[in-house]
Amino acid sequence: MKKTYFIIFFLTLIFTSCTITQEFHFKKDFSGSAKIAIDMGTFMEMMAGMDSTGTQSATMKDSLDFAFEESAEKLEGIGLTNIKYGWQDDGKLMFLSYDFIDIDILNKAMNASDDGNSAFIKNEDNDDHVYFTRKGKTLIYEGVKSNNDSLNTDEMASMKDYYKYKLIFTFDRKVKSLDNPNVSLSEDKKKATLSASLFDVISPEYNSTIKFKLK
Repeated sequence: MKKTYFIIFFLTLIFTSCTITQEFHFKKDFSGSAKIAIDMGTFMEMMAGMDSTGTQSATMKDSLDFAFEESAEKLEGIGLTNIKYGWQDDGKLMFLSYDFIDIDILNKAMNASDDGNSAFIKNEDNDDHVYFTRKGKTLIYEGVKSNNDSLNTDEMASMKDYYKYKLIFTFDRKVKSLDNPNVSLSEDKKKATLSASLFDVISPEYNSTIKFKLK
């Protein structure tokens, strides 16, 4: 049975709201860049209010830095370039980014990190998940799904609004068509965005598979 697990320190998100943004940019030759960012602003503010000395907040940041550093090291050996990680927006936004030369390398990157940092949501199975498939000028994205029944409990349902997930695709060429009603396309036809609750996205009933036909 396929299961999923989430990015580092998911337990920290239980106590506050969080927004996770995953971005992919594709050039005309399907090389490009990827970035995942976690908005920790609300959580950090909560920590600061509970921690007058700043010790716990600093320890939490150090732990996050270490986890992302480990992820970056795992990505270095698979053909990626320009690997970066750190904090933005006055220490509120944690990010990991890299450049890839083709779809195969991107899929390897998405499966490379054991803690799921580069993919955000990742199979626990030993088999790698194929996130992206290219057929000529057609690009297909398929997200990971969970078969965990605990996601359907009333408690989890009440937490949906706290965990927001945004998936963004940008292209150097225009999108001719896409087949997912959950995805919005920008006026210039070069940016596609899926915004939803994290729990909805990983639910088997939610359509997060996207087929882009590019010009």
